[in-house]
Amino acid sequence: MPGQEPRARTLDLFSDLVHRIYEAGLEPSRWGSVVHALADSFRASKALLFTPRLAPHHGGLVFPAGIGEHTLLTWATHFIDKDVWAHAAVRKGLFSADACWTDEQLIPDDELLGSSFYLDFLRHIGIRRVCGGMVFAEGPAMPATVLSVFRGDGDPPFGDAEIEWMRRLVPHLSRSLGLMQRLEMQRAQLASTRAAFDRLPFGVALLGEDMQVLHCNLAAQGVIARGDGLAIDAANRLEGKGDDGAMPLSQWLDGMRNLALPQPHFSDGFQVVRHGAKARPRYLVQCVPLATPSAWAAEDGEARYVAFITDPAALELPAPDRLVALYSLTRAQARAALALASGASYKSAARQLGVTEETVRSHVKEIYPKLRVNRQADMVRLLLSLGQVRV
Repeated sequence: MPGQEPRARTLDLFSDLVHRIYEAGLEPSRWGSVVHALADSFRASKALLFTPRLAPHHGGLVFPAGIGEHTLLTWATHFIDKDVWAHAAVRKGLFSADACWTDEQLIPDDELLGSSFYLDFLRHIGIRRVCGGMVFAEGPAMPATVLSVFRGDGDPPFGDAEIEWMRRLVPHLSRSLGLMQRLEMQRAQLASTRAAFDRLPFGVALLGEDMQVLHCNLAAQGVIARGDGLAIDAANRLEGKGDDGAMPLSQWLDGMRNLALPQPHFSDGFQVVRHGAKARPRYLVQCVPLATPSAWAAEDGEARYVAFITDPAALELPAPDRLVALYSLTRAQARAALALASGASYKSAARQLGVTEETVRSHVKEIYPKLRVNRQADMVRLLLSLGQVRV
C-alpha cells in the first residue's frame, strides 16, 4: 500500500492480488484499493485501470492510484487526444487481446520527450515511464480497457520482469472485469463515479426523481455531520433554511422538477443560512438535472439530479494563467469563466470585469469548445475540480 515498502513479487503476493481482483469484480468499490496494490507490486508510484479512449464523462471507467481528480479531469478534457503512448499502441496493433508493453516499445524516447503530452502534462505530474497491459480489446459493449503503471524520471525503466508480471495478472483482471462489465456495467460506472466524487473537496449529492438523497460524497457527508445548517430530513431530502421569508431548500429543489416554472440560472443557487456561535458564510447549493440518468443508476434508485454544495468563502479557483495554459483560453475568457465559477451571474460578472453582459456571454460561447463542454454547469464543474473548493 502507499507509504510502505513494495513486497517482493512472490507466489504469495500473486495469490493475494488475484484474490483481491476477484473480490472487486463482485464489489466494484474495491477497485481503488486493488489498483493501489497493483501499483505497489510493480514498484510504481502511480497506476490507472481505465478506458484510454473513452473519458469517464463519456461513459468510460477510471480507477487511479496516486493520481488526483484534477489530474484525471485535465487528462479527460485536454490530453486524451494527445496521448502519444495510446496512439502508438493503436498504431502498433497493441490494443489487442493479451498485449503488454513498456514505454520503450511504444515510441522512441526523444519523441516522447518532445511531445506536448509529456512537456505540458506528464512531467508536471511525475510520470516518465509506463508499463501497460490490455485487459480488454475493444469490442461490442466492451471499451478498450488497460492497466497502466507509471514511474517517474529518476526511476529505473520497466523491463522483462514487469512485462511477465503484467502478463500473469492481466487474465485475472480481464475475467473479473468481464463479469462486472457484462452483469453490472451500470454499477461499475457508478462505483467509478462515486470514487471520483469522494476525491472532490466540495460536496456532491446524487438525488432521485423525488429529490430524495441517493448518495453523498465524503465532503457532503462532512457538511451534514456538522449540523450547522444543511441536513437530510425524515423524507431523506436535503433541507436547509434560506434568508427570512425565503422558501426552504426542499421547496427550492422541488422547483427544479417543474420545467413549466422559470428555472434559476446555475449560478443562482440556494444559499443555506448557517447557525452557530459565530456568523459563518452560507453554504451554496446548486442543482443540475442529469441528461443520462441511467448511467448513474443504483440499487436505491436512479439518479436524476446532482447537487453541488460549496462554501463560497472557501473557494480557491485555479489562476487564469493555468486556464490559459491548459485550454488555450484568452485571459479575458479565463477571467470570465472564473467569475461565473465563483457564483457570479452574467450581470455581476460583467460588473466585476468592467465589460458588458453581452461580452461575458460571448466569452462563454467561445470557452465551451475549448473546454469541450456545452453547458455552463459542466464548465463550472470542470473549473471547480481544477481548483481547491472546500466545505
